[in-house]
Amino acid sequence: MTSSSPFRLKGSLVTLSILKPLSTDLSAIDAGLTAKVAQAPAMFDRAPLLIDLGDFEQAEALDLAGLRALVARHGFVPVAVRGGGETVAAAAAAAGFGVLGETRLPPEAETAPDPDPATEPASEAEAQQTDAAPAPTRVVTQPVRSGQQVYSRGDLVVLAAVSPGAELLADGHIHVYGPLRGRALAGLRGNTSARIYCRALEAEMIAIAGCYQVADDIDPALHGQPAQVYLEGEDLIINAL
Repeated sequence: MTSSSPFRLKGSLVTLSILKPLSTDLSAIDAGLTAKVAQAPAMFDRAPLLIDLGDFEQAEALDLAGLRALVARHGFVPVAVRGGGETVAAAAAAAGFGVLGETRLPPEAETAPDPDPATEPASEAEAQQTDAAPAPTRVVTQPVRSGQQVYSRGDLVVLAAVSPGAELLADGHIHVYGPLRGRALAGLRGNTSARIYCRALEAEMIAIAGCYQVADDIDPALHGQPAQVYLEGEDLIINAL
């Protein structure tokens, strides 16, 4: 790559929502997605989606073009298909998906052309500049009322109560120094190290990096208790503080 190149091409590891079909019935998948998206519309809006067919025995019978249109109607951005073999890979490409082979290395591990040494120092300086500008923390001092939505590109700190029907969204951590009765979605852009802390857990739904639980899934013993929420692998963990 020369200094006059109009772009840089590099690999990156990113977090995607993953859909693993268990049926070829698109109407059933549609109904299930309708229910899921209704629980947390903001979390799935424009979320990149990977279709994982690695262990789906009926993968070749799945209407991939129809599935692509279906998930797009629900607000997802269908990105790629993984698994299913060469026949499925060809059908996925024809339907407009990217294809991730089952044995393909993660992007960061793939070999890339050596950059031009003359451009390397500038690239490192740009990376340092980017790292030096973290997203600011947003602090909310007033109660968050039903129907309100509060978003922060960094951490979000709420010094008051969060009412039922309210929604907190943050790319970083969420701290609530009052009862959390609405919805709280941390790590919105895929930050799996994000956490949620609250003084009284009474949430309708909690989520970190796309992994979520609704009120019925939360241990009743934690209701009204100070709690923290975090990810351990793919499991959402809720512990009393």
